[in-house]
Amino acid sequence: MESKNKTTLLPEKLLEQVPLDELRKFVQKQARCNADFACELNDWLCERFAKFPSLEEKLANRVERLFDHVEEKRGWYGHYDDYGINWAVVTGGMRDVLDTLRKELEKGNARLVVRIIMKFIRTLQERNDETMCDDDYVELADLHEEFAEMLEACAKLESWPLKEKRELLDELRQASNYSVYKEYDFYSMDSLYVDVMLTALPLEEAYTELMKQESSMGERLLSHKVKLLRRLGREEEAQQTIRTNLKCDEIVFPEIERLRDAGKLPEARDLVEKRMSVRGKSVQSLEILLDIVKRQGDTPAVIETLYQLVLSVRYDLSYYRKLKKVVPPADWAKMYDRILRQLNKENEEGHLASIYAEEKDGDRLYRLIMQNHYNRFPLIMEYMPILPEKYHPELLQYGIRHLKKWLSTAAPRKEYVRFARTLKEFSRLPGGAPYVTELLAHIRTTYTRRPALIEELRDLH
Repeated sequence: MESKNKTTLLPEKLLEQVPLDELRKFVQKQARCNADFACELNDWLCERFAKFPSLEEKLANRVERLFDHVEEKRGWYGHYDDYGINWAVVTGGMRDVLDTLRKELEKGNARLVVRIIMKFIRTLQERNDETMCDDDYVELADLHEEFAEMLEACAKLESWPLKEKRELLDELRQASNYSVYKEYDFYSMDSLYVDVMLTALPLEEAYTELMKQESSMGERLLSHKVKLLRRLGREEEAQQTIRTNLKCDEIVFPEIERLRDAGKLPEARDLVEKRMSVRGKSVQSLEILLDIVKRQGDTPAVIETLYQLVLSVRYDLSYYRKLKKVVPPADWAKMYDRILRQLNKENEEGHLASIYAEEKDGDRLYRLIMQNHYNRFPLIMEYMPILPEKYHPELLQYGIRHLKKWLSTAAPRKEYVRFARTLKEFSRLPGGAPYVTELLAHIRTTYTRRPALIEELRDLH
């Protein structure tokens, strides 16, 4: 223990004897050859000894220094072959800066908040070294969402001069053309510009600015247009915008829900049906229509909408069961036949199989399995327990032939693990155990040169 203490204390004692100039030279040498050390040294020096005239200059310097942190980057073949910006340090460090800015925003210091955020955006454009990966895009996108929240909060402050709000908008418009956003597409600066503009400017001016982008107006901007028109009391124009943009789900679905919740069911139904005539019968539109026609008490429409949902929602029988409850028993055979004909026409074999199983329609399910060459074995594994016993021998024999074919060529151990698991499941099928016992005997005498296979089957009997 004493020896360990002496070793630990030795550098401290020696350090006291090093001349200051020698120590300074050593630190400078380390900083030149070690980027991380250089960044940490710079941060420490700035934090402890730099005399910044203002908090703004201190934070701006900190933002600039974030981009000095580098790390090794993996190349195409997985090895480290390059250096680039350490984006985790950039995003993490900027979040620390944002914590300070939030406190300033509470004091009403919008000017400082805007300048530091825009400093980061400009530096991102200037210093980008094209070494981002998918995780970096996600972190930067999340960081920009925080920027948007804070910039909108600034724009709402009545105490912040309108002139400076316009200057911010000019900067955001310029930033929307930065290559870093266009090349990586991790965040839409156009959307950020619009969100801030709608908050910062008087309504009429905001609407005029928005309409300047009408030629390239996407769904998000159309949504803003409708909201602005309503805030300006121009309801007829808002309605016209919706009716002429029925493909824009971002304005159509909220309008349908608004009409429905206001009790205007005929208008809501008319709009959702017009939307379907343009965009097709999506699950979302059918579900909204189902809710509306239920409220109207229109049973035939409820039945037809549920029928469409049965066809649209694959491998989920919840709507099928609801439809069966609504259709009168005397009419169910006709509806069942209609569903089967349509699914057969669309070659929806998996969906058909689940319906046959639900109805315990064993004969049809057997024919479907035997007609399906590509997925026959998975279908046997899933549905054989519910099929009539008269079909079991043929299905089991096919299953064993499939398993033997699986072994026709050597495979990696992970395939043998999967084979053993499948064989165990097959043995649990009705009448499957004797077939598996016979196959295991065949394997153990035939494939003696595949020790990995034999080892994976050791627990099967």
